Amino acid sequence: MRLTIQTFNMENIAKQLAKNADQAERALKQTGNDMKARVPGLAATEVTEIYNIKKKEITPASKPKAGAKPKKMAGSIKVVGQTVSSVTIEYTGRTLTPTHFAMKPTTRRINKKRKHRKRTRPAPKKEITAEIKNGQRKSLGPHVFLGGNGGGGYIPFVRKGPGRDADLEAIKTVSMPQMIDNPKVREEITEKVNVLLEKRLKHNIERFIK
Repeated sequence: MRLTIQTFNMENIAKQLAKNADQAERALKQTGNDMKARVPGLAATEVTEIYNIKKKEITPASKPKAGAKPKKMAGSIKVVGQTVSSVTIEYTGRTLTPTHFAMKPTTRRINKKRKHRKRTRPAPKKEITAEIKNGQRKSLGPHVFLGGNGGGGYIPFVRKGPGRDADLEAIKTVSMPQMIDNPKVREEITEKVNVLLEKRLKHNIERFIK
């Protein structure tokens, strides 16, 4: 999915720079590069202002070391195109399980062994909750339980029918596109992009045009 932000007064500024065409081209190109480098982090920050997800799950702080297994991210954000008259943000992502949103508990509890019993018993069922939006912790439902995800951890499931033989369905929440499409998040991203663009363009004009 894409979010295209029409920037303020950039066409007029571009016309004014036409008198110094070569230097202006360098300034505009560098501004485009700056936006590609900085906007993903800016957008991720605005997402985490509303949603209780770690920023490093959206934009990693550093590249993985050589030979290391790439971390599975919640989604990706990047700027496409090379223009300052508009900024287009391209974002993708899968629907996430509650484990990305401070789910509690994160593992199944088992009672300690009793001397007169050889087998352990499952502990009493504990309500599973998640905080998808900041400050709004909610229950995932009375019939939700934790099950193995095949990778050594646990994710919440619910049975699709009566009985223990019913098919299981993993509980899902929201995706990166849905988080960015939140009206408040989009509004904040648009405002911050324009402020950033104005600062970077001014900086590059002073840098390249004498």
